[in-house]
Amino acid sequence: MHVTKLYRYPVKSLTPEVCESIEITDDGRVVGDRVLAFRFNDAGPTDDLSWKRKSWFASLQHAPRLARITSDYDSIAMVLTIHMPDSDVVVSGKIDNPEDRLRIEQAVTQYALQMDGTPFVRNARHQPLRLVGDGINGRFHDTAAGRTTLHSRCSTIELAKALGIESIDDVRFRSNIVIEDVKPWQEFDWRGKRLLIGNVEFKVLKSVVRCLATHANPRSGERDLDVMKTLTRIIGQEEPQFAVSIVPVNKGGHIKLGDMVNPL
Repeated sequence: MHVTKLYRYPVKSLTPEVCESIEITDDGRVVGDRVLAFRFNDAGPTDDLSWKRKSWFASLQHAPRLARITSDYDSIAMVLTIHMPDSDVVVSGKIDNPEDRLRIEQAVTQYALQMDGTPFVRNARHQPLRLVGDGINGRFHDTAAGRTTLHSRCSTIELAKALGIESIDDVRFRSNIVIEDVKPWQEFDWRGKRLLIGNVEFKVLKSVVRCLATHANPRSGERDLDVMKTLTRIIGQEEPQFAVSIVPVNKGGHIKLGDMVNPL
């Protein structure tokens, strides 16, 4: 068993960063992951970086077309670049520059307001979207703990079979680590046990319960697959689960593509 893909997601619900290696902190977060987000205006002041539920953010759960925005974050220069879909509009700026942040917020808010039936349109108090985060610390995960997540490519293939399609993009599940050469759903058997990935020892905490975000095609922004019902009705899970969350046993470290994965 080995690591075949590594991702981090600098901006909540936007473009993944494909990595050759990732760094895991001692408390189980991926460095550079979910360090920025677009939050509703009525969620509080932008300097309030306490954890909040994803219902307070622009997210794929209620706005799948966010997936069509292409984003790039340079963590060294602290520059965020947004390419708006169906146009040549590109907005870029330093996140520590208030004027740049405002321009980025305005561009994303304008796009969001074109999404019929979303909270952006239904509730004027949500407008405009506010760019939050210091670009360094990961604060905008779906859970306050912000754990690293892992799934197997074999589970993705098995889910695709149940859906009657050829393949599913791993990015749909927004995991940090994808492994292969395991049995489908074998990662669920590791819950409560320990796992060595490269030189880092982890405890596998629990499976990840999924939401409507998994129905969104990560390229087209369309809800094209009923993942949740497939996991429960066809595969037979009591609630829709895909991937597991993991935390270092002693201390974090670096995970690289090709690292071996060994249950302990």
